[in-house]
Amino acid sequence: MGIVPQTKEKILFKCVCCTKEKQKDKEFYKSNSIILKGNDQRMVVCKECVIELYSFLVNNYEDTKIALYFLCRLLDVYFDSNLYPSVAQQATNGNTNIAGIYFQKINSLPQYSSKTFFDSTLIDVSGEKNIFETGINIEFNDEDKRNKEDVIRMVGYDPFENENPLDQKALYNSLVDMLDESTLEDSFKLPIVIEIAKSFNQIDKINQALALMTSDIGSVQSQVGGIKSLFEAKDKMYRAILAMAKDNGISVNHSNKKSKGAGTLSGIMKQLQEKGFMEVEVNLYDIETCQGIRQVADMSNESIRKQLQFDENDYSAMINEQRELIEKLDSKNIELEEELRLLKIKSNVVTLIDG
Repeated sequence: MGIVPQTKEKILFKCVCCTKEKQKDKEFYKSNSIILKGNDQRMVVCKECVIELYSFLVNNYEDTKIALYFLCRLLDVYFDSNLYPSVAQQATNGNTNIAGIYFQKINSLPQYSSKTFFDSTLIDVSGEKNIFETGINIEFNDEDKRNKEDVIRMVGYDPFENENPLDQKALYNSLVDMLDESTLEDSFKLPIVIEIAKSFNQIDKINQALALMTSDIGSVQSQVGGIKSLFEAKDKMYRAILAMAKDNGISVNHSNKKSKGAGTLSGIMKQLQEKGFMEVEVNLYDIETCQGIRQVADMSNESIRKQLQFDENDYSAMINEQRELIEKLDSKNIELEEELRLLKIKSNVVTLIDG
């Protein structure tokens, strides 16, 4: 008696677009979206409808790349602008659909196995402005503005220029506290802390979603699956943040650049000077001419004279040294007065020209 081969049971999913039941494994693309965990990580739109949606977007935007971008945003699929040129070329050579080839690569290549649209690099879809351009006026108080300016000055560019304006304030405020001397000097660590700031912002959004979903006690039971998925996503992101912090010596417990003077006044002043805060510079002229400092110096000098008990030879040598020092300082004073005179003339000329 021969062995009867067992056939794998076909699982059917219903497409929410065309409402047809189709085979899950063959007719639906995979997705990493956290909201599709209960759907075996399969899209709710079949492959055929995905192609039709792409064609609709191409007709609407008259641009194949922008159409693919919006399709990825609609389906929560990672958009890689670097992958697009090769996909477009392959589609042209084979006379096939760009979206079909793109989603096949996203589903098959390992580097995209855990990415969603939230991990994508935003693109300018209008050619003139950011895709998050809105009519909403985001209020920045003085501290928020200062944090943004500090981040841009220390990093050297705006790391959140392409982020949603609604998120930028929180991102700047979060990142500014992570920018220390060791981070700014390490070209590898800097993008890590920027990514951590973005991750914390995403966690905050998950917290907001959880608060909204659990605000109505009566509907909590019907949303258990979604709530569980959000908690798991939040935990996964926290673990990723902690791992990045540990691997790169960012957190206090794992810092690989601890300095003995890091928390002292002089250490803080040194860091602020390196970051360009000129207000922290000590004005030695004010200190040396301060009446209190002069009194302390006079008392110290008097005490030294009494303890050393100078004789006539010592006084004679000191007078000679003082004479040489006076001549040197007098010569320096003449040079500085001449330099000051020339600067005043130059300043007056500039004032007359501007006036």
